[in-house]
Amino acid sequence: MNALLYLSWTSARNRFLSAFRRVRSPRYAAALIVGGLYIWSFLFRSPNRGAAADFLLGRPSETLITLLMVLTLAGAWVFGADVTALAFTQAEVSMLFPAPLSRRQLIGLKLFRAQVAVLINTLIWVFVLRRGGNLLPSPLRALSLWILFSTLNLHRLGAALVQAAWKQHGRIGVRRNRYSIAAFAFIGLFIVAGLIVHRTEFLGRGIGDFFVGLSNVLGTTPASIGLYPFHLIVAPTFARSIPQWERAMLPALGMFLLHSLWVLRTDAAFEDAAIEASAERARRMEAFRGRRSYALPVGPKAGRSTLRLAAKGHPALAILWKNMLCLRRTVQFRLFVGPLAMAVAFGAAVASAGGDTPGFISVTSLTFALMMIVFGGRLIRNDLRHDMLHLPMLKSLPVAPSHIVFAEVASAALPMAALQFVLVAISYVASLFADRAPVPASIRLAILVASPIAVLAINGALITVQNGMAVLFPAWVRLGSGVSTGVEALGQNVLAMMANLVTLGIALVPPMVVAWSSVLFLNASRGLSLAFVLVVASLVLAMETYGAMRFLGRALNRVEPLQTV
Repeated sequence: MNALLYLSWTSARNRFLSAFRRVRSPRYAAALIVGGLYIWSFLFRSPNRGAAADFLLGRPSETLITLLMVLTLAGAWVFGADVTALAFTQAEVSMLFPAPLSRRQLIGLKLFRAQVAVLINTLIWVFVLRRGGNLLPSPLRALSLWILFSTLNLHRLGAALVQAAWKQHGRIGVRRNRYSIAAFAFIGLFIVAGLIVHRTEFLGRGIGDFFVGLSNVLGTTPASIGLYPFHLIVAPTFARSIPQWERAMLPALGMFLLHSLWVLRTDAAFEDAAIEASAERARRMEAFRGRRSYALPVGPKAGRSTLRLAAKGHPALAILWKNMLCLRRTVQFRLFVGPLAMAVAFGAAVASAGGDTPGFISVTSLTFALMMIVFGGRLIRNDLRHDMLHLPMLKSLPVAPSHIVFAEVASAALPMAALQFVLVAISYVASLFADRAPVPASIRLAILVASPIAVLAINGALITVQNGMAVLFPAWVRLGSGVSTGVEALGQNVLAMMANLVTLGIALVPPMVVAWSSVLFLNASRGLSLAFVLVVASLVLAMETYGAMRFLGRALNRVEPLQTV
């Protein structure tokens, strides 16, 4: 065990020192200063008091966050758990698996290593929740968050182990894990039954009363029975006093110990599943260090269908074609469960007052489109964030660097923009049949007409920012097609998402100034004026994005493989 602790400590120290040595470069030093100022402004400013406490730490927030947590974990059970939770490096597979170590010791090593990310995430959320006031000392809040994130990380690993046993051993694997599978099935049934039985408590109300009614329904039987185990985990984090925290902490600690026991006992398929999950990561890391493409030593496997590529055309189209095939292989639909659930809840809240089904569809589609603008670029990575792993091959292509950047950005921006436009179109069509139309028809038509250009420009700008980070700071950016989805990375993802939105907001200042200045000379209706503003602002933003792509093309041309290690 001491050897495993030494291995973990040395690996973490070397990883940190390797990244920190990059600060000697002026580019990385400037990025560190800007990042430090951003983190200070987001986390370390004096917290707001008063109403923030009721919003962040109130009972409705606790109940809804518990439900969102259940839906997120349900996505792992329905669409498959993240196999990277079981992955080891190639050196670890070669040295640790043949070593005289039990499977439980290997699981313990995996859990111990995850604590680094859990502790960072805990620190981030301690500062975020400080904005709710000092109702609870920060050390107690930190311990609560550590229990919460560690338990959810254990659940993620346990789900991956159960599904691995199910996949490898069939009925025998199901029989071995029958109790855990039955437990989570009953949890889902209790929640759904509670929402159906008491649906009149939150349907047919206004948007404010909807969430209050939903919170009350989730707090009564039978839904409360299904949410009870998860409520025990969340309760200490939302405690508003030390006595309340003391009463809630012991059950939460019990749930943490039960999850630990569950994971340690669900180790029958761990070794085989871990080797399988590590294979892709090992090949990816080998390509990352050696900067060469890799291929599996198996024969070609024909797919049911593919995308056709013309024999003649611009070379950048081949990169776009390749990345679209990559998206088909790597997209994880379970990542969309959370945003979709929030969109459905908001749509139900807005349209429930009159039982307006078309209104519900309209609001839900538009909300989901907006959430895809915010989260979409982080849910797919079929662009330079993936292809920087194969930098020598990428630079050897007979394509101008700026064209490579353009094709890579388009590979992620086009599918997201297409999805968002379809959602906007569905929202518009559904609004034509809605009982109530709070937005005038001319405004809705203007949004529909301008949305193809607007969503393409916004997605192009957001994806360019994320690809720019991969090109300018490859040693500090996580490369590869895998998306960091564990709860232990929630805080880092929130900070990165906010940074992208802040950058987009800054980039939108010139387009909005130009658009509003132009509309002052246009004597037209509100609908036509809005469409004109959206189109003009999108075109100006597209010009800014194109300039950024040209700059990134020159930067990509100067990047050497060793600079990304």
